[in-house]
Amino acid sequence: MKVIAAVAVTVAVGAALCVPGVAISQESRNKASACSPVGDLSFICGLANVEDMLPVNGGRWLVAGSYKTGSAGLYLIDPAAKTARDVALSVGKPDPIYAGCPAPDLKGLQTHGLDAVPGAGGATTVYAVNHGGRESVEVFRLDAARNSAEWIGCVKLPEAASGNSVAAVPKGGFVVTKFLDPNDKTAFQKIMAGQVNGVVYRWTPGKGFSEVAGTQLSGDNGIAVSQDGKWVFVNAYGTNEIYRLPLAGGGEASRVKVDFHPDNLRWAPDGKLFVTGQIIDPSAGPNALQGWATARLDPQSMKVTPVVKEAGLPEFAGATTAVQVGKTLWFGTYRGDRVAYRAAP
Repeated sequence: MKVIAAVAVTVAVGAALCVPGVAISQESRNKASACSPVGDLSFICGLANVEDMLPVNGGRWLVAGSYKTGSAGLYLIDPAAKTARDVALSVGKPDPIYAGCPAPDLKGLQTHGLDAVPGAGGATTVYAVNHGGRESVEVFRLDAARNSAEWIGCVKLPEAASGNSVAAVPKGGFVVTKFLDPNDKTAFQKIMAGQVNGVVYRWTPGKGFSEVAGTQLSGDNGIAVSQDGKWVFVNAYGTNEIYRLPLAGGGEASRVKVDFHPDNLRWAPDGKLFVTGQIIDPSAGPNALQGWATARLDPQSMKVTPVVKEAGLPEFAGATTAVQVGKTLWFGTYRGDRVAYRAAP
């Protein structure tokens, strides 16, 4: 089991790293320096492409994905200790509602968007969009106290759908976004041009998939469902918009625009939604360091309030998600070897 710690380096580097009788290698010094704070951001390093994460067990832990094939699959981050570890994954007894979907290669997972639902006895059901070996939503039973998760089933996505984000629906099932068609080599360019190519699918046990009306958007990305299950919130990445649409019952759709490409949506402790995404300069090229921003969305008024705006740094760029635990904001990114954190404004 790999445990990763955050490293903060004082101005007196030698005093911070040297222990009497213990030789500190230059490699160790370089690693420590590389993980030191930059501006108002501090880091936990040694993690692979944490595109999404969210609190579990009342915020005692953050469960995080790894958007890199062959990595941990899932991480647990300790927000108090500022450490992280790989979750020990295994195949458990499949839940019958997911019949017909065989277990994946747990070493070949590429986890993307996540959601988590508390259960009995401290167990948490974790839904993870997966690209490793198949386009699917993989379902795990997480025991954070034991740092273990059992795979209990999966749902394969419809043909020509690359999934992005997932959110559980009250009384069973989930909604999942189709970001693009993986067979279309120009799909991302079409999204950036504002063309419609995505949708939200709702999966219901025993019934399968159906399209959610009004969700045919440009690059459907982050998604969230209201606690009562009446509303779905979804980001249109290509047009910089956030939509609120009725999921069950009546109600009028509404939308709001932001000044960045909105990626993930995450509930804040006060009932608002954190919206995080990238600031992309099309002329800068595909390998440019992307600035990023987080805003707060009022789910009732659809009013957006800026929270954080950061430049793309070599240490951390292109943030995709933000969650709050206590007085600390945590940020993930689809690229790089770390998560970031800072004091909440």
